Amino acid sequence: MDEKTSLKYQLISAWCGPAFVVLFVLFWMHIGGNFPGPSPAFDTAQLTSRYLDNLDDMRLGFVVSLVVITLYMPWTALLSAQMARIEGRYPVLAFLQLIGGGLTVMVVSFSAFFWVAALFRPDRDPALFQLLNDLGWLCIETQYACTTLQMAAAALAGLSDRSKVPLFPRWMCFLTIWCGLSFIPASLTGYFKTGPFAWDGMLSFYIPYACWLVWFSAASYFMIREVHRRMHAADLAAPAGSMAYGA
Repeated sequence: MDEKTSLKYQLISAWCGPAFVVLFVLFWMHIGGNFPGPSPAFDTAQLTSRYLDNLDDMRLGFVVSLVVITLYMPWTALLSAQMARIEGRYPVLAFLQLIGGGLTVMVVSFSAFFWVAALFRPDRDPALFQLLNDLGWLCIETQYACTTLQMAAAALAGLSDRSKVPLFPRWMCFLTIWCGLSFIPASLTGYFKTGPFAWDGMLSFYIPYACWLVWFSAASYFMIREVHRRMHAADLAAPAGSMAYGA
């Protein structure tokens, strides 16, 4: 594959990041009714009523979410490729980031799948409905470590970048580490049904999700900028290469 085509695919992969954020917020959070989500303190009647009153919207939101999450994959693949250039011969951090991103896709996918299953038979036993809802929330809340490792790997690679134009500025690397650690309180969602550590709480939902959004948006910006920089360098080198070939 020639460099121009490769850079075109890299740019498409980079823009999959912003596309994922916009579509996921729209369908998973807004149409799927997860902002704010149902309180874990809801009894079966409250929970069932909430979903049945918005059945069609929620079905659409979660089904589309299962498709939208795949946009995270090309974005993750590009970040791994950019990190591999930094690391050189043994890109361990790039591989770790790739695995973390892939597992993040699976965690989010299974979480949305549980809600799709719950809404498939809305007349089922309310206790089973509640169980599937619990599985959906606890799946996405407690399995954050995959994403945290992904973010830590990206930050460490960025801090070791000694190129003239680094992929990420140092402040971005430290921000990435802090944002990754912000998920830790979500480990307690398996214990609390109310308060800041519940799955709809400030420390388990609002702060870590906001931190992730800031990190992902900033990382996407620098990744897109890096691809554009390489495209510009390739355009400048092309005439010289053509002249040399003609000579």
